[in-house]
Amino acid sequence: MIFSPQDAARMARALVATDAVRIAGDTPFFYTSGWASPVYVDAHALLSDVAWRTELMDAAARSVALLVAERGLAAVVGSESSGIAFAAWLADRLGLPMLYLRKRPIGWGVQAQLQGRLPRSTDGLPARVLLVDDVTTDGRSKMAAAQALRQVGVDVADALVLFDYAIYPDTPQRLAQQQLQLHALASWAQLHVALLEAGRLSASQAQTLAEFTASPTQWSLAHGGTGGTGASPVGGAA
Repeated sequence: MIFSPQDAARMARALVATDAVRIAGDTPFFYTSGWASPVYVDAHALLSDVAWRTELMDAAARSVALLVAERGLAAVVGSESSGIAFAAWLADRLGLPMLYLRKRPIGWGVQAQLQGRLPRSTDGLPARVLLVDDVTTDGRSKMAAAQALRQVGVDVADALVLFDYAIYPDTPQRLAQQQLQLHALASWAQLHVALLEAGRLSASQAQTLAEFTASPTQWSLAHGGTGGTGASPVGGAA
């Protein structure tokens, strides 16, 4: 964790203020691999809010600068599609090269999936980069992206997201197995508090989110979803 509690609280409030949080009605949101959820975070809303995105990207850059120095990061790589904009703003603030990773290869060679030019390493080792995206549920898509980067000779051990639910089982163990450390400006714990503080939830919505928070696995199973795997909301990022 490289972000302060204050940054996390501001990120959560930004998501609420920009209406980036959707609460399901009678039908839950279903992630592509089967998780059922009463909430979906659409960080695309931050793209259009200049004030919030400026404040949050400034905060991200201040904290990530320490990681850049510690890890010797040489570039920022955004994941298609939402991660591209956030990666570009962050790379600009850090004065680092920026590239982006396609969801799937198009064509042949190194640039079939990775667009842009990696800086040349002075020690002959693979360039080390920071992977950037908007939201993650259980980290699976970030692990897949890291694997794709490693297959083309890129060194990646850190991924940054604006929001990580951080409640799905076994995620830390899987990330550790893949030697990938996930950093997030905010998690569900802060977002849940921000939603309650905003006073916009009905009594039934508040009860639903309390039940979801207590056990996302049991909530999913009780609403027709799986309890064993997780991934991105349909049409969203993971």
